Amino acid sequence: MINKLIPKYCNSIPEKEFLTEGILYIVKNHIAIHLCACGCGLETVTPLSPENWKLIDNDGLITLRPSIGNTKSEAPKYHAHYFITGNKIIWC
Repeated sequence: MINKLIPKYCNSIPEKEFLTEGILYIVKNHIAIHLCACGCGLETVTPLSPENWKLIDNDGLITLRPSIGNTKSEAPKYHAHYFITGNKIIWC
């Protein structure tokens, strides 16, 4: 498990094989993506819009709302559920 994400602004999202654990890749006003904070390697996509997730950048400290709830196809319940607040992972 990781407890912090470092934001990295990009023009486009890297392919999954180039994603690095602990990095939150952000295409401003469009999408944010990271590898699941539990360490399972699941690509976690959060579309940025009023209907989906809201990203707040406070001088490099990123907060993403609402929470992230990751499931795997073989397990319908969350295997990881957390908030990103000020670059920190807050587990639910």
